[in-house]
Amino acid sequence: MQEHLKVDVWGGAGEHGRSCYRVESEELSILLDCGGKKEYGGIYPQIVPEQVRSLNSVFLSHAHEDHMAALPLLLQYGYTGDIWLTKETHRQLPAYARAWQSYVMSQGMKMPYEATDWEKLHYRFIDDEAQEDGWVSIMPELRLSFGPSGHLPGSIWLLLELEGSLVFYSGDYSSESTLLQATMPDQSLLNGRKIDVAIIDAAYGDAAEEQSFHVTQLLNKLDVVYKRGGHVLLPVPLIGRGLDLIVEINEQHPKLPIAAEINLINEWERLMQWSISNQWLRSDSLSKLDDALSKVRHIAGEVDRRLILEGEPYIILSTDGMMLAEPARSYGKWLSDNSKHAIVFTGHLSEDAHMFTGEGCEFVSYRYKVHQGLPDVQRMVLELQPLQVLLVHANVDKTERLIKHLTNLGYNKVHDQLLQQCSS
Repeated sequence: MQEHLKVDVWGGAGEHGRSCYRVESEELSILLDCGGKKEYGGIYPQIVPEQVRSLNSVFLSHAHEDHMAALPLLLQYGYTGDIWLTKETHRQLPAYARAWQSYVMSQGMKMPYEATDWEKLHYRFIDDEAQEDGWVSIMPELRLSFGPSGHLPGSIWLLLELEGSLVFYSGDYSSESTLLQATMPDQSLLNGRKIDVAIIDAAYGDAAEEQSFHVTQLLNKLDVVYKRGGHVLLPVPLIGRGLDLIVEINEQHPKLPIAAEINLINEWERLMQWSISNQWLRSDSLSKLDDALSKVRHIAGEVDRRLILEGEPYIILSTDGMMLAEPARSYGKWLSDNSKHAIVFTGHLSEDAHMFTGEGCEFVSYRYKVHQGLPDVQRMVLELQPLQVLLVHANVDKTERLIKHLTNLGYNKVHDQLLQQCSS
């Protein structure tokens, strides 16, 4: 670690969830994300109260619960400053805050803060304050640049300058989304300087497969289940990989009928607005999304769900991605008594999400990449050339294996102190 910078991990390294990183220079300290973990009714970061009061700023990379669910806790410990985020992430926050509360209550647990605390946080929009040179001035000796990270609309990477030192935070990053664009810091921002510390999404550890491999596996499974007369449930987050999946299905297996909950469709249709698509989607995404949406059957409530389930087989997309909330939980119960049906996960599974394992229907998982594995981390490290790397968002075993691979490839600047900290 660079002597003039310190990174404290309050969550998110050596584990998948509750991302929360405190960065300190000589006179400044900031916080990157403050999320929860969907296990055992909610696990929160290991916040150090006295350090919260001295934070100069807090930055939010995107709106998923594992990056934002603990933000109101900062109020309890005396933080009164700004939460910096994009306008799109701010728009999504209420829905994800409600989703987190629903999950906690469904597990018989109590929230550690009031729902109204979200309204007490003070937000600043990064995309409203960007300058022509690509930097956003936060305060003297603290500025940032940002760009889309390809994880979901509104998600960003951050390049921060603290008292002359540079810190890169990838947030949740994927360069392989079908529709979403992802960029990297332009070299002009560095102006010949080195990034001191890079905190990099490595959720898939040393997994080497590219996106096309996973998509082929997933689509083949959907086709097999459909041909045997079964429904497929695809649980997905409200905002994220679901829009990629409907496009992939439509383009590669156009005969597979798709149905989706209306809340998902509303989010996807909203992306058709030019002001949103121009900022977050690839240039060729609008036509692909428009074509796919024209073929999706809408599910607007209990009656529609029953009609779908009692009729011909469909590929059904529903929130939430881990089946820990409605209506996905009810779909699971309806489908679980017949082995011709399948529940197909495409993302991370928490301990609580394994509740449907062993039921009558087929229960399988096929990854759709919304994070980074070995080749992705390698490309990012080679492009950024940071002096130090912190690999995050994966459990200790995955991270250790990835460090070994990177070391064998000749990169020996991966910091492993975080593994000791998280496994102690």
